[in-house]
Amino acid sequence: MNNQIHENRREFLRKLIASTSMMGLVPYLGTLSSCTGTRPQLPQRPFGRTGEMVGIYSLGAQATVEQVGMKDQAVEIINRCIDMGINYIDTSAWYGMDGTSSEGDHLRGTSERHLGEVLPQRRDEVFLATKTHDRSYDGAMRHLESSLKNLQTDLIDLWQIHNIKGGGAEDIDRIFADDGVLKAMEKARDEGMVRFLGITGHADPAPMKELVERYPFDTCLMALNAADKHYNSFIEKLLPVCVDKNMGVIGMKIPARDRIFDHGGIITMKEAMTYTLSLPVSTIIIGIDKIAELEENINIAKEFKALTEDEMLAIEEKVKPHKDHLLFFKGLSDWPEEWSGNNV
Repeated sequence: MNNQIHENRREFLRKLIASTSMMGLVPYLGTLSSCTGTRPQLPQRPFGRTGEMVGIYSLGAQATVEQVGMKDQAVEIINRCIDMGINYIDTSAWYGMDGTSSEGDHLRGTSERHLGEVLPQRRDEVFLATKTHDRSYDGAMRHLESSLKNLQTDLIDLWQIHNIKGGGAEDIDRIFADDGVLKAMEKARDEGMVRFLGITGHADPAPMKELVERYPFDTCLMALNAADKHYNSFIEKLLPVCVDKNMGVIGMKIPARDRIFDHGGIITMKEAMTYTLSLPVSTIIIGIDKIAELEENINIAKEFKALTEDEMLAIEEKVKPHKDHLLFFKGLSDWPEEWSGNNV
């Protein structure tokens, strides 16, 4: 029986890898001469049916970028990301931290404000994604107004419903109500304030699957790390649906807020990134604390080669003993006290 389960998983991964190959990949072209003024190019994939191309590695604007009192460091990281070829940045009206705490309305929008220090000069170099965590029309519109102001732009490329919850905690019908968030998103798109609409979540694939089956969202941001298969799998239950609908798929929680480095190093950053990038995703977002982390991740992305199904199976087995630790965001263990690092 175990052999049959293994073979079924192997065949499932083989089909996913084939889907990844069908997406196509514009490879890393090398650093062009500085005299051309052209910045380095990361490998790129199509962003679903949006018509856009995005680098396979992108910035999740948490970690240092969302920390109060670290504007200078945040600005340096953001500029360096764009300089090194990142063209997709993900933030949220929620993101803001003070040390290890995210409690307090005064913290909301810190990440967006730090991005707003850079974007006026570099807006045309970035596909910009942000989110609203409010499920009402009025609340979402207030978030959009503050996001546009914080980001110092008049256009959001992708506006997303933040953190779709599982376990019966999400009122899906509220999202679709006449005074719900979706009506705000459609109005903002129709009036040219946003271009595309998406959803995000890391707790449970079930309500997210219901949403993408009920409405033609353009994108889906989901938790996709190497431990995923060991509990309530996004890869099994949600990813194939999004691929069938030609949605842009963004992966997060790749290093599980640095927990992949615990217990003597469960897997390396290269294994973590390459595992998820071997899936049919458009890009992965990772938050960073330091330029050195950024440079390491950029190099991994430049050198990316898809894993085989057997290599993916081997990584899945490596992380199995630590699944609760690595899937904390699904409620299997406590959230870490330290919120910094490669944490998205």
